[in-house]
Amino acid sequence: MKNWKLWISSLFLLILLFFVFAGPSLPFVDSDLKETGVIKTEKGSFLLPPFAPREGYPLGSNHKGVDILSLIILGAKETLTIVVFVIVIRYVLAIPLAIGGFYSKLLEKILQGWQQLFSFMPPIFFVTFFVTLPLIFFSKDRGLWVILILAVLETGRVAEIILQNMKETKKRPYIEAGIVAGGTPFRMFKNYYMPVVIPHLIILIINDLGRVLFLLAQLGIVKVYVTHKFITNEWGAYEVVNTSLAWPTMFSTITADIFSYQWIPFSVIAAIAVTIYSFNLFADGLQKFFELKYRTSRADL
Repeated sequence: MKNWKLWISSLFLLILLFFVFAGPSLPFVDSDLKETGVIKTEKGSFLLPPFAPREGYPLGSNHKGVDILSLIILGAKETLTIVVFVIVIRYVLAIPLAIGGFYSKLLEKILQGWQQLFSFMPPIFFVTFFVTLPLIFFSKDRGLWVILILAVLETGRVAEIILQNMKETKKRPYIEAGIVAGGTPFRMFKNYYMPVVIPHLIILIINDLGRVLFLLAQLGIVKVYVTHKFITNEWGAYEVVNTSLAWPTMFSTITADIFSYQWIPFSVIAAIAVTIYSFNLFADGLQKFFELKYRTSRADL
């Protein structure tokens, strides 16, 4: 009952899930994302988008006159879907690799090389490089490619963390007791390693949700979209247009909006910040819960 981090973060996440699933049906949400070109005020003057926060636009509008609150609520589902898919693929790859590295020196060396290769620079540089390759940039399945790249680039880091946790567990006295008792490798893994590794793994996954969301936000700032299409503008030149509702896409004009239309970037920053904070707070709360349940020290997790 005193684990307030777990309770507060759970409440935040439940509210987020409510908007994800029930958002399009809420009366104040414009599910059609209607574009408004001009608003006539009571004084007879005309306002052009983007509109500052006002009646009908609680958080203002974007440059096309679309309600930002509706964009945030409708974009929550796509944003979290991308994040969850990245995490699922990453851990489906990382967990077997970590287990294999625990029993195979060769695979352990490969994981170390993988981690070192993609750790000397921030992930944003590697992601931007790969997703802008012509093969992926012009691919019809670009969205799947972007998700796969986001997942694979940090698979080595995750596998290395899990592997190190298993190595720390191996040093404990009760592991030696299990070996002396004649435990087989499978039994040792199931009954001695997994009870310690699983709580650590759950916390690692939840923290990674926030990490992936933060990386997506960085991609939005550099105008790298998960999905896009090509159109011909009025001068006859091809132009790349975003087709995603994910939150980070609203950062594409942040360098101009931050000085003139602050409500656009700040609304999205607030949504992303609260979501990442909720994930991190939930992970901290779960860690405390596992510590109390299994009566282990923080180093166990």
